[in-house]
Amino acid sequence: MSNVHFPYSKAPLRTIKEIQFGLFAPEEIKRMSVVHVEYPETMDEQRARPRTKGVNDPRLGTIDRQWNCETCEEGPKECPGHFGHIELASPVFHIGFVTKIKKLLETVCHNCGKIKVGADNPKFLEAIRIRDPKRRFDAIWRASKDINICETDPSPDDDEPQKEGKKRYFHGGCGNAQPTVRKEGITLVGTWKPSKSMMEDDITAQPEKKVITPAIALNIFRNISHEDVRIMGLSNDYARPEWMILTVLPVPPPTVRPSVLMGATSGSRGEDDLTYKLAEIVRANQNVQRCEQEGAPEHVIREFESLLQYHIATYMDNDIAGQPKAMQKGNRPVKALRSRLKGKEGRLRQNLMGKRVDFSARTVITGDPNLSLDEVGVPFSTAKILTYPEVVTPYNIEKLQRLVSNGPNVHPGARYIVRDTGERIDLRHAKRAGNQQLLYGWKVERHLDNGDVILFNRQPSLHKESMMGHRVRVMPFSTFRLNLSVTTPYNADFDGDEMNLHVPQSEESRAELAELALVPKNIVSPQRNGPLMGIVQDTLCGIYKICRRDIFLTKDQVMNLMLWVPDWDGVIPPPAIMKPRPRWTGKQMISMAFPSGLNLVRVDKDSAPLSEKFSPLNDGGLLIQGGQLMYGMLSKKTVGASGGGVIHTIFNEYGCDTAVNFFNGAQTIVNYWLLHHGFSIGIGDTIPDRKTIEKIEEAVRERKQEVQEITASATDNTLEALPGMNVRETFESKVSRALNNARDEAGAATEKGLKDLNNAIQMARSGSKGSTINISQMTAVVGQQSVEGKRIPFGFAYRTLPHFTKDDYSPESRGFVENSYLRGLTATEFFFHAMAGREGLIDTAVKTAETGYIQRKLVKALEEVMVKYDGTVRNSLGDIIQFIYGEDGLDGVHIENQPVDIIRCSDEKMRQRFRVDVMDSEMSLGPEVLEQANEIAGDIEVQRYFDEEWEALLESRAFLRTVAKEDEEMMQLPINVRRILEMARSTFRIREGTISDLHPAEVIPQVQALLDRLVVVRGDDPISKEADYNSTLLFKAQLRSRLAFKRLVTEYSLNKLAFQHVLGAIENRFARAAANPGEMVGVLAAQSIGEPATQMTLNTFHFAGVSSKNVTLGVPRLKEILNVATNIKTPSMTVYQEGDNTYQKEGAKQLRSLVEHTSLRSVTEATEIYYDPDIQSTVIENDRDMVESYFIIPEDVEGDLANQSKWLLRIVLSRPKLLDKGLTVQDVAEKIKKAYKDDIAVIFSDNNADEQVIRIRQVQSHKDDDDDDDVEYDVTLKKLEQHLLDTLTLRGVPGVERAFINERSKVRVTEDGALLMSKTDPLCKDWVLETSGSHLAPVLAIPGVDATRTYSNQFIEIFEVFGIEAARTAVLRELTQVLAFDGSYVNHRHLALLVDVMTVRGYLTPVTRHGINRADNGALMRCSFEETVEILLEAAAFGELDDCRGVSENLILGQMAPAGTGEFDVYLDQNLLNTVVSNNARFALMGGVGAKDAIISDGAATQYDSGSPMASTHYMVDSDPDSSFSPIRQGGAESPGGLSKYQPPDGFGAFSPGPRSPGQVYSPTSPFNTSMASPSWSPSSTAYSPTSPGISSPGFTSPRMSPTSPSSPQFVITSPAYSPSSPAGASPSYSPTSPTYSPSSPNFSPASPAFSLTSPEYSPTSPALGGGRHLSPTSPASPTSPKWSPTSPSWSPPQPEAYSPTSPKFSGSPTSPAAAYSPSSPEFHSPTSPRQK
Repeated sequence: MSNVHFPYSKAPLRTIKEIQFGLFAPEEIKRMSVVHVEYPETMDEQRARPRTKGVNDPRLGTIDRQWNCETCEEGPKECPGHFGHIELASPVFHIGFVTKIKKLLETVCHNCGKIKVGADNPKFLEAIRIRDPKRRFDAIWRASKDINICETDPSPDDDEPQKEGKKRYFHGGCGNAQPTVRKEGITLVGTWKPSKSMMEDDITAQPEKKVITPAIALNIFRNISHEDVRIMGLSNDYARPEWMILTVLPVPPPTVRPSVLMGATSGSRGEDDLTYKLAEIVRANQNVQRCEQEGAPEHVIREFESLLQYHIATYMDNDIAGQPKAMQKGNRPVKALRSRLKGKEGRLRQNLMGKRVDFSARTVITGDPNLSLDEVGVPFSTAKILTYPEVVTPYNIEKLQRLVSNGPNVHPGARYIVRDTGERIDLRHAKRAGNQQLLYGWKVERHLDNGDVILFNRQPSLHKESMMGHRVRVMPFSTFRLNLSVTTPYNADFDGDEMNLHVPQSEESRAELAELALVPKNIVSPQRNGPLMGIVQDTLCGIYKICRRDIFLTKDQVMNLMLWVPDWDGVIPPPAIMKPRPRWTGKQMISMAFPSGLNLVRVDKDSAPLSEKFSPLNDGGLLIQGGQLMYGMLSKKTVGASGGGVIHTIFNEYGCDTAVNFFNGAQTIVNYWLLHHGFSIGIGDTIPDRKTIEKIEEAVRERKQEVQEITASATDNTLEALPGMNVRETFESKVSRALNNARDEAGAATEKGLKDLNNAIQMARSGSKGSTINISQMTAVVGQQSVEGKRIPFGFAYRTLPHFTKDDYSPESRGFVENSYLRGLTATEFFFHAMAGREGLIDTAVKTAETGYIQRKLVKALEEVMVKYDGTVRNSLGDIIQFIYGEDGLDGVHIENQPVDIIRCSDEKMRQRFRVDVMDSEMSLGPEVLEQANEIAGDIEVQRYFDEEWEALLESRAFLRTVAKEDEEMMQLPINVRRILEMARSTFRIREGTISDLHPAEVIPQVQALLDRLVVVRGDDPISKEADYNSTLLFKAQLRSRLAFKRLVTEYSLNKLAFQHVLGAIENRFARAAANPGEMVGVLAAQSIGEPATQMTLNTFHFAGVSSKNVTLGVPRLKEILNVATNIKTPSMTVYQEGDNTYQKEGAKQLRSLVEHTSLRSVTEATEIYYDPDIQSTVIENDRDMVESYFIIPEDVEGDLANQSKWLLRIVLSRPKLLDKGLTVQDVAEKIKKAYKDDIAVIFSDNNADEQVIRIRQVQSHKDDDDDDDVEYDVTLKKLEQHLLDTLTLRGVPGVERAFINERSKVRVTEDGALLMSKTDPLCKDWVLETSGSHLAPVLAIPGVDATRTYSNQFIEIFEVFGIEAARTAVLRELTQVLAFDGSYVNHRHLALLVDVMTVRGYLTPVTRHGINRADNGALMRCSFEETVEILLEAAAFGELDDCRGVSENLILGQMAPAGTGEFDVYLDQNLLNTVVSNNARFALMGGVGAKDAIISDGAATQYDSGSPMASTHYMVDSDPDSSFSPIRQGGAESPGGLSKYQPPDGFGAFSPGPRSPGQVYSPTSPFNTSMASPSWSPSSTAYSPTSPGISSPGFTSPRMSPTSPSSPQFVITSPAYSPSSPAGASPSYSPTSPTYSPSSPNFSPASPAFSLTSPEYSPTSPALGGGRHLSPTSPASPTSPKWSPTSPSWSPPQPEAYSPTSPKFSGSPTSPAAAYSPSSPEFHSPTSPRQK
């Protein structure tokens, strides 16, 4: 639409609220039509004009600039086209509705139009209770279709007396016979069965077949009553059944089927397919008309009618099964209406769901390490094309005027001016463009410029981080440049990738990008609740190298490096080595990038002694303390995109801006250092030394020897088969293991042989590129090549290549490459290597397509699931999918993996750690840790608190053990409490072992109160309370254990201040972690599952344990789960034993024989068929004893003997197998007898006989001639043999093919209350059965099976046996397993949401069209997924209504979808808006106009506006120093204003400098505690943290403005130190974000010059100000607006005494890295220091 310029209109577009589908009635088509098309020709003979009454009649609209439309008299740009119509000579079926018409014909009577099924039929009564019209129609059709007579009323006198009281339902039919209808091609054929009476008359009565023509059907449908139409679920107003049969065909206007000029010269037009088709329809229609007028014979008319039917059908749908396709001239099928809508290139998906957009750019990307993480370099050429429409306001008029005068060809210029009337001035052609005078309210389409926020995207956009907001940096040259660390989320590299850039076109969209999509806000992803971006490539390698212990730098080098530190404060850290000459270490350099106060510990070896733990010999582990790297090497584990690393910690503790500063700082520092230090890699790095070479050869030789031995043992048949495998499989598995070991051992030897200064090793260790396998393949051995998870298969007869002898199973023949890449591969090795490589390529290609489709299905299934304002998760119909998002109501970003250490605690440990007993001196806290220790001793009240706490802890431990996975103590929980406590200690400078001043009677209730305040579900009703209790259970258990009194005192020795700070921090963070209403969690979940799926391997060849129990994993398994497949590839169960049997292997063996399906074949050694005529004896020597002894004792067999067949089936059973399964011959024989009672005679041998034999003879029922039958008996016996072997179940559960005994370790609670999981403890063993094949219900019924734990991976079975809740858990478990196998972790909430959507309807809904499109969402939403046309036709036939609440519907209609920021509306109080003072600043901007002139508009908020310092003129000379409204000036006190001895009324203590947490907004003693009621200062808003280096509010342009000094700038005037010309105001040393900036720096008094109007950085006239950013930080409007007049009562200024520059407290400020500079040192200028003069 971008090229269609509608005339400008201020009227808002109407939004579409709902869409009614339906069918057009013929009358309506005629009414709408502007022309009755009668001629097939398009052009007149003269070729001048389109033919009147032809298919391109000019009244239909025009597509040609020469003519205007004859209907609306508009040109081609304005005319939308108008429909015409064709009157059909005979009605035809609408091809899309043929099946529906057929169903209708089967439902209603052909004579009287009533529904065939009677009103008293139970099926009918059930059907009419269904509310959904489609399902009701289906149910009625099912009930009616088999009724072949329209029932009449019973004659009234028949059985009236009996049913007097009951109301009779009369069907009132007509008694006619009804046909069965069949669809043949595009015609319907009815078959009438002859009725009983006809049968009697005529024995040969054939069923009568007759074509049901559209005309017949039309008449039948017209008879259907309104009531019946309604009952059947159709609609009288929008979709009468007779309208499904076409009598009038609408003709779409030429705009739908434009013709193209073939040659410009000939002027001949190439018509669209639809136009040709319409012409053919008109021709066919003329033929039918002519025949009818001429009275042609019936069959001729029939012929022409079917032709018309065919043309109309193929015009709508040219893919009809069993119909020839209509062809165009060139033998290509015509593109029909249906295929225009269908599929990926169809109208819906191609042009409605997504469109091409304007204001976008695409070019190649390259890396640039000097850009900030959230910047993107844009070429000048691009920046001059892309524009942003900026509205002219008083604040930007000068800037925009300058841009306009620059014009469209100079970079910071403009391309268009848009007047408020909507007319555009193109500055390329405007005569005097430069001196266009701008007016407020106009728009200037200016060039893209530095600092604009844009949306950057790389396809495929697999997750939301594939589209992020960046800030523009316009640069020379022609590629987009981006920081290297941001390539990970985009999955970009610089080998020629291109990326797209989109420019938002409104303030709202810019704000959304800047607040929601900006790169820093997406550093931590909700998908894995860990960072997505880390340090990569050169920087990662360099950061590893710079941390080495042998890196020392001279002072010159350090000075150079310091200039790369962002926000460096000019202080060089003290050198690490003083003598003989000062040297700095690399660790110190990289520490400059860390925010001050960062703490992180990574212990390498837990078991090491303490002395070694914190001073490791080989620099292992990692310790960052107070922002300094103490030991350890930074590597991918620590600074990469890993959860719990440096980046994650900085992001969570200091906010996203500090994290970006770390990225930038680390990159610039390291890249500069690396540039001078150097790093390269050469072939020499892959060459091993002599010793290593020998070791490698040794390893390979040993393993090849081992393979030879295995081969030998396999050849002479001594190889023991492993359980569940045959000998060949065992051989393969053992050989593979040996050869893999060869590679690993050789690799390990290489690894040992190479030093750490080897460049390849450095890259592998730092994690920047490569791995140990790559190194060992280059240096040692390439290893075994495999195809489909096996060794190279025999491609020729019995060999892999003609180079080998046949049946060669040696390693080299089957693809073991024993050369390294360095030595080079032999020809055969190279060929095998190429085979393996080719497989990888194909795998990748196939996988991409598979996972792309999976992702699309997931997104379509979940697209409208979102968090609503009541905290529930619902879809667009308002169905609740989850009551609380993710079961805890929190956003995935804020969750961290953290230890909950009470899970494993034994009772003794718990007592030591938590228990306090003030009565007992042993269990009490001594005075060495607690000040009040002696006061509380023996205090019963206090003890009561301790007991409550202890009980709660024990309860928490018991609960946690029920949910913890085995003995895993790491849990994914919001807010790292441990780190908050650590940060509090360092912020408040609490030393190890300080005596704490906490009092239990205060602390324990306060902790309890905090727990009560952390609510997720608000509400006082029992259900809400329970929901809230459940959603915070885990987190509160963690809090209880971390904030237990004894721990706070002994481990953290917190004081009261610090404790208050901790409580505040926890509460504030918890409040911020809640999931935001409007968050589209459905799409987020779909992406979070789809994106790892693309990383998955397609076919994983994985054998669980030794047993060859195959488990399908990877993409195929994911497909099975999402499709809810009934027959999965590898069904399997895990069967647990009941009670104490679970420790015994024997029990498992017995259970196996009960579970495993044992057929006769599995215990049979051989079967033989003999002709053995003598029944009482035998021809088989071995059996003679057995047979004769059987007949010694005469039973009632005598009679049967004669009937027994002379043919004999002899089954020899295998004794070991019988023993293994615990069966006897007798058992087997009994089973056989039971299966065939009287048909066979069975004789079986004794248990102790040499051979275990069963002899079977058939018994004939009646005696015939023996000789003829003998031939047949051997045949039947063969059949019997097959049947017996395959179908006879001796024992076990059919469906369970194999069961393997496996040993699982399980966790147990020991006697002392600890959790124990050990491989050695026999009580931790769990003997289980793993089966291949699954049949849950019968297995559960077997005695000895634990029905509570037994599990099947076929969750359909679980659903059938246990119901939907169990199935939900099973699906969740399977999904988790598939994703986890591949090593990708996805946060539980996403999987849970998907699973909830799949199970929310009470049955398992697959994520396919059978699931998604069976929902009752709107038709538009369903048709945008799959089966487009079918769904739209269905919607029309039932007259559906789409309420347009979903995402897809609004997308198609081009409206704002109710998603994210579109979920709410903003209400404005218009009356209040009228009183707003829009700006006081423009008075100064207007030039010489004084503020006291009459410009001030009526209704200015403050009556003393003119006296207000804000409004005074440029130099603030004339402002009255005694302004009486300044809060500091107490009624004419003449003391100098700035540092007056003004005491605030409330008795707050000194403004202590210590307690300032960088992550927290207000320190506990800050006087701002009194101002919590202030309307504009909200202490929980991070944006205004005065001391946080990173979180400076984005709006402030002045880096030095103190956000806590909203006080009147009058201070500045009266303070002697700062005359307006004072240079100190510009001194760069104290920027709030500098690492050395301490919260108590004297430069930060409320009288700080940074806030003066005359400060060069911050004057209202300063050109640096962007639109309206000059406002005071805490005020929502202008500084003098009523919200924040300086007299606002809630603000009390901080106590000036606190800032005494000589205060001794300041020496070790947490943020100052060097204690060398004390504030009283002469370097710091106290505010009154005269030096500045």
